Amino acid sequence: MIPEVHEVELSNGFRAFLVPRRGLPIAASVLYYRVGSRDERSGETGVSHFLEHMMFKGTSRYAKGEIDAITSRLGGSNNAQTDQDSTAYFFALAADRWETALEIEANRMTDCLFDPEEFAAEKSVVLEELAMGQDDPWRSLFEATESLAYRVHPYHNPIIGWREDLERLAPQGMRSYYQRHYGPNRSFLVVAGDIDLDATSRRIESLFGSLPRVAERDAPLTEPPHAGERRGTIRAPGGITRIAMAAPVCRMGERDDFVLDILGHVLGTGRNSRLHRRLILDEEIATHVSIANEPRFDPGMFWILLELRPGADPERAEALVREEVDKVLHDGVTAAELKRSRIQLRSGFLFEGETVLDTAMKIGRFEAAAQGGYRLLDSVLELYDEVDRREVREVAVRWLRPDAWTVMWSLPEGMTGLRPSASARKKTARKQATRKKVTRKKVAAKEAAPAGRTPSKKAKAKPATTNRPAKQRGVPAKKSSRGGKA
Repeated sequence: MIPEVHEVELSNGFRAFLVPRRGLPIAASVLYYRVGSRDERSGETGVSHFLEHMMFKGTSRYAKGEIDAITSRLGGSNNAQTDQDSTAYFFALAADRWETALEIEANRMTDCLFDPEEFAAEKSVVLEELAMGQDDPWRSLFEATESLAYRVHPYHNPIIGWREDLERLAPQGMRSYYQRHYGPNRSFLVVAGDIDLDATSRRIESLFGSLPRVAERDAPLTEPPHAGERRGTIRAPGGITRIAMAAPVCRMGERDDFVLDILGHVLGTGRNSRLHRRLILDEEIATHVSIANEPRFDPGMFWILLELRPGADPERAEALVREEVDKVLHDGVTAAELKRSRIQLRSGFLFEGETVLDTAMKIGRFEAAAQGGYRLLDSVLELYDEVDRREVREVAVRWLRPDAWTVMWSLPEGMTGLRPSASARKKTARKQATRKKVTRKKVAAKEAAPAGRTPSKKAKAKPATTNRPAKQRGVPAKKSSRGGKA
């Protein structure tokens, strides 16, 4: 399902997608640059994200802090984010003043200052953000897994970069990167909301039409096929064991991408998914299970993420995951699972367009990364409906074979060896047995209760699971932004 989109294309390669939406007097603009960590050369990792910060630190027209001050004075909001494939700058403003955002974007596309003092101050901010991320066990696990899964492709590097590269980066190095990648032919604009199409088109032409082109995007090194399973182990503070399993898959927008969405829901989305039932409810070995199909502009990854109960055996947990994946490889999925996944995916897809900014970001995300661009949005729900059980199994066999995985264990710093001690395993087994015994008693009590009565709320209460970062389409957990979010 796609809204009404009007395209504007200028002679210098700049494109704009205008989406009229008259419900409220609000407009949102998102300027995407086709540059992200994917485009960084050896020795300059992290420069895309750092540059995103510097776009707010002074231009030929706007002094440091003035962009934020203007936005606040106009009663709007702005932010930016960087991922592997693109960098996006977005504004949401009232419909009678939103064109100020266009003036800001046109100016900073070519006229950022990179003042040495501001550069040094912001470098400290970025390095602190990097340090904070290293304290996040999930972020450390993601980065360690990707650095092992990708050997030659730039996806090997974290979005925020390696500390050694950031520390030696100089203003001139960033300026060279900016001049190489930031230009009208490497960017596009999405505007959604209560806008006048003719007036907006003319304003875009006047502001962006004379800006000079830059070099076209280079193709990075192609990642060679996996020759077999890859494994690694890292240590993290605390007493929790986490596991990441990642298998290389297709590009965003290819047909297999949508089949993998369905497969991910069957395996690990919601309480009725196979891995949730097996690892959390039945075996009680994990406290959190999630799956994310994360396609990108270049081939991405299919992720399985686990957080284990204290003292649980990671070998056992991984073996249970592999058992459930093998069942899909051999037997496929059920009709009920396929139907449930379609419903979940449909509702999630439709809810992504609730606000004008949501709409603009959704169109921009597909235009920036998907094969087929934003027009693919018109076919998404149809593609989900076309997938049958046979195709789900075929795609699972193609991408999720046993030797395709990169497996990374994140173990507690104090754990000796790669498994909990025998005493810790016995203690965990006793706790699990006790929990199962209590559960059986509750079930028996419920069945024996007089008609019309139910056990108390306290008796029915179950431990709540904590949501963890998940690499969902539309919810990219690892994006870095100038606000320090990731």
